[in-house]
Amino acid sequence: MCILCLWELTQRDSPAEVVLAIFMFFSMGASLGWAAFKVIHLAKRSVNMHKNPAYILYSDPSALNKWGFLYVQYRATAYYCVVPVLVYIMIKSMFIALAQPASVAQAVALVVIEAAVLIAASVLRPWMDKKTNIFNISIAAVNLFNAILLLFFTQIFNQPVSFLPK
Repeated sequence: MCILCLWELTQRDSPAEVVLAIFMFFSMGASLGWAAFKVIHLAKRSVNMHKNPAYILYSDPSALNKWGFLYVQYRATAYYCVVPVLVYIMIKSMFIALAQPASVAQAVALVVIEAAVLIAASVLRPWMDKKTNIFNISIAAVNLFNAILLLFFTQIFNQPVSFLPK
């Protein structure tokens, strides 16, 4: 949704669509930002009260039902990973939607972003168990591979257009 809202700002099909795109972008950003703030607030309150972020985050049914969709895939001590994931989505969608005319800059930025995500995921390993960590690190590796392939499709290396024989 973030990519589509930002992309609509570059296309400007109609003023109404631009207004809807801006409204959707900021309302979704505000609601996800508020939810991330609430998760961090709950975890800090849990640490202050019980010396463990998992106590309120995972044992309070109200918090789990309201905000659990943001943090249940992470281990209790990695509750803060909600914010970097939201920032990653925002930055990646900005480059995809707004850098369409500059394909080389877009491809290089996506390689840098995906490499940073792969390194961060490999070092931090914030997910619940070993299998989930392996799965998500594999996803980050495939995303980096796709970004590297995008470099070839943007003609940065002046490779031939067609590899098929005539």
